[in-house]
Amino acid sequence: MEYYLAVDLGATKTRIALCTREGIVEKETYSTPRQGNELTIANSILETVRAKWHDLLRRVVTVSVASIGPLDITEGKVTYTPNIPVHTFELLKPLVKGLRKPVYVINDCVAAAWGERLYGDARNADNFVYLTLSTGVGAGVVVDGHLLMGKMGNAHEVGHIVVDFDSELRCGCGGLGHWETYAGAANLPRVAKYIAEKEHVDSELARIVLSGAVIVAKDVFDYYRRGDALARRVIELYVKATAAGIASMINAYDPELVIIGGSVFLNNIDVLYEPIVTLTKLNVVTGMPAIKPTRLGDDAGLYGALAIAVETPRNLVEVQGPLIKRILEGTL
Repeated sequence: MEYYLAVDLGATKTRIALCTREGIVEKETYSTPRQGNELTIANSILETVRAKWHDLLRRVVTVSVASIGPLDITEGKVTYTPNIPVHTFELLKPLVKGLRKPVYVINDCVAAAWGERLYGDARNADNFVYLTLSTGVGAGVVVDGHLLMGKMGNAHEVGHIVVDFDSELRCGCGGLGHWETYAGAANLPRVAKYIAEKEHVDSELARIVLSGAVIVAKDVFDYYRRGDALARRVIELYVKATAAGIASMINAYDPELVIIGGSVFLNNIDVLYEPIVTLTKLNVVTGMPAIKPTRLGDDAGLYGALAIAVETPRNLVEVQGPLIKRILEGTL
């Protein structure tokens, strides 16, 4: 039996799965290294794969890494990611050398879109958007059946769409008023503190953040469900920013379907889904598509990586194929 290795490399967690063409057989999850050098993350993948599936590696055909970005897709590496301290690191070269297999590296959200086309609800869709709402915000887009990647593999870094021109809040990348500023889980504590100070909101959560206590995105949603005034204001901005971003993507790409995934969204569908859809409708001029949660759940990223390995898009093969060949032949 032939196997594939699918890697979903996120800012918080790295998930690796041994797969067949039909789906996931077994998976392993660990915390993405937050310290080290440009080879630390690739080495952590190699160590995990060798420890877990050493006896099956000879039957692995292809490996795919669906990674946080931004990427230099020509080199298969992450060039500067704002959400982890190891900002720039190699993936393709050390993994091909270490595994002696073809390894393709692609943006995680772009891969997830391809995963929806092969394994999810977009099997019969030629024009659709996959959106992730998690630690950050990102997307993948298929237009007329073609997976869009961009010149460096960074198409659809939609988290950095400006949704508030007057914002004083900085994104993790340093920009002002970005969608990810308001809807990235990593930024919600800063948004909460800013609003508590700027708008003088009086609530239990406001008193906590103003005391200097550390909170996380989950706390904001928990307090929202309790009716906390500050939490409700933070989630209001989350919904407004996300509806504006989705509407912009719909107006730009004219999709028939928008699929939303990501841990923050999937864990808070009861809070986010209906308000986002309702507000999005008010800003769409090209025709409102269906908007639905991914049915692949937390495995959307892994299925994206698997889809890239099983049915590698031609444009990705053209970019990374020659480099992979040179490494395997020992000429690089």
